[in-house]
Amino acid sequence: MDISKRQTDLWDYLAKKRRPVALYGTGDGADKIITVLERKGLKGLIAAVFASDGFVRDRMFHEYKVVSYSDCCKALADKDFIVLVCFGSSRPEVLEQVAKIASERELYVPDVPVYGDILFNREFYEANKTFIEDVYSKLADEDSRKCFEDYINYKLTGDISFLEDCESDPDEEFKLLEQTKAGCYIDLGAYYGDTLIRYLGKFPCLKKAVALEPERHSFAKLKACAEDLEAEEFDVTCINALIGDKVGKELVSTARGRGTRALQNSNVELKNTREIDVITVDSLKLDDVSFIKFDVEGSELAAIEGAKDTIKKCRPLMKIACYHRSEDVFTLVQKVLEIRSDYKVYMKHTRCIPGWDTDFYFV
Repeated sequence: MDISKRQTDLWDYLAKKRRPVALYGTGDGADKIITVLERKGLKGLIAAVFASDGFVRDRMFHEYKVVSYSDCCKALADKDFIVLVCFGSSRPEVLEQVAKIASERELYVPDVPVYGDILFNREFYEANKTFIEDVYSKLADEDSRKCFEDYINYKLTGDISFLEDCESDPDEEFKLLEQTKAGCYIDLGAYYGDTLIRYLGKFPCLKKAVALEPERHSFAKLKACAEDLEAEEFDVTCINALIGDKVGKELVSTARGRGTRALQNSNVELKNTREIDVITVDSLKLDDVSFIKFDVEGSELAAIEGAKDTIKKCRPLMKIACYHRSEDVFTLVQKVLEIRSDYKVYMKHTRCIPGWDTDFYFV
């Protein structure tokens, strides 16, 4: 069995074609894509950088002047250039703009890891093919297997038609979570409280919740959300901490979003940090955990390890984000099934570029 029939990845394709490249976007994603192009000797292909009209201004990004898409097309009118989208979004108006450009130009959304520096290219796929195929074989239904296959092919090629083919409605996850029983909901990466509202509203049997969020501005909004929920007779405990495989303390960035772990990210200046508690799920000492959501910015594997006693004892339903690190597509399933082998495993992707908002479900 071979999940991907693609013998080349996006980077090999760019190297073979040697066509000019225009980067769409000027944030962290563009930094990462430029780094990959440089590492592969392809940086010279970059012919332009453009941004959406409201973000152009009079500025430079790296050594490139930021222009509008229309100006980019004029400047490269005689060039058959390829567009690489360098940001993530699920906003309909943004996705419509990307689709419009894709109707006019050859366009890809490269998969670069949100965390870590392991690139999901053909070499990585071949090195881990046995693990990837093992996860595929363990998925519980045809929809999940199709999602997984499309997701792997997207990660290799940057072709967003694969993501479009495996999109599901956000509410479809409720079919997988319908076995949620009375008990405690643990929200790891609770952000402003959007998922607290979503799951407590859908499953009234979850009268108690623990919500963890490391980023202090998001945490303030989470607390306000929790107060509203408590007025509706939900018992919500909010914790401003990181999640990990052991209890301790760690430095996080004060400048980069969602509580970026400073010592794991070379882009974080250590002078722009603060110390924060690190906890584990097991350290909460709860014996009635019904459902856990893991969306913890690349720390999912450590968080699972720190929850293994709770998983063994309570067998909670779990939703685990699998898009932060290249290896997440197999290591997360391996880890959970090492702890308990009696889970059924599903996968879903909801509309977003790049392949974010992709999750494993353990039922």
